[in-house]
Amino acid sequence: MADFSSAARTIASQCALVRVRRASRALTRLYDDSLRPLGLQATQLTMLVAVATCGDQGVRLSALADGLVMDRTTLTRNLLPLEKAGLLRVARAPDDARVRLIFLTRQGERAIEAAFPLWERTQKHVREQLGPGQADALREELGRVVEMATRTERAPAPEQPATPARPATPAPAATPARPGKRRAT
Repeated sequence: MADFSSAARTIASQCALVRVRRASRALTRLYDDSLRPLGLQATQLTMLVAVATCGDQGVRLSALADGLVMDRTTLTRNLLPLEKAGLLRVARAPDDARVRLIFLTRQGERAIEAAFPLWERTQKHVREQLGPGQADALREELGRVVEMATRTERAPAPEQPATPARPATPAPAATPARPGKRRAT
């Protein structure tokens, strides 16, 4: 078994997840900086656009969560500021009160329209830096990664526990009862 620091170095240098998360944070920061004048974050614009693509009938919260590859609790928490800002409206489905539908408001449409030139300028910058062929290839490859990672079959379960077993620690010594108190038995 490799020692801890060797394992950490190997994971840091070879793990696709580490690189994807670093790239995601860097790109998010780049888009966040460009959208800052509007008071929007890239993740918020992504949610607005996802709702907008569903049309006037709105979208079920569960379908939006699946489409954005987010759990419903996180999505609900992230939708709240957009709802408070009047960019989205959340309503119960008329046929099933348990189902929540998300609608883009007129104000949300205007936010997307205002964000588009800022997003487009940043998108152009990214394409220029990577090169159009590389940018397209990256987009396609990331689509395949999402497809692979969201399939129902998951990575095989480990044969051994993920963390090494630790030696049993001795039980703490019994503390004496405080005077005037009886111990429960």
